[in-house]
Amino acid sequence: MHVNDHRAPQRARVSAVAIAVILGIAVVAGACGKKSSTSPSCQIITGVTTTTFAASGGTASISVAAAPNCTWTATSNQSFLTIASGSSGSGDGTVTFAVAANPGVQRVATLKITGTDILITQLSATP
Repeated sequence: MHVNDHRAPQRARVSAVAIAVILGIAVVAGACGKKSSTSPSCQIITGVTTTTFAASGGTASISVAAAPNCTWTATSNQSFLTIASGSSGSGDGTVTFAVAANPGVQRVATLKITGTDILITQLSATP
């Protein structure tokens, strides 16, 4: 599991929890990480549960690990968080998402990958 960060010099900060998960996850069934079940024998593992973006926004990717016959879908609950690619798949895959620039106060969105919630926090435009 990894998050690929494609932001310019003003990089978003990933929380310490997310960093520990990113560095420590083994992407195999039964490993630690955030799991979701779409059937009794189907587990979706993303590893990331939270991340923070700067007010300038940016894009990132999350690896999804699943058995070849397990299907998954990625959705967002807020318009400022969009799925750029990988909105659905079967087996292993990658979800790439974009966070729009934030002109106002801190805001939060949820990226859901088949029952697994990933909390996306975006910092405010003003200190």
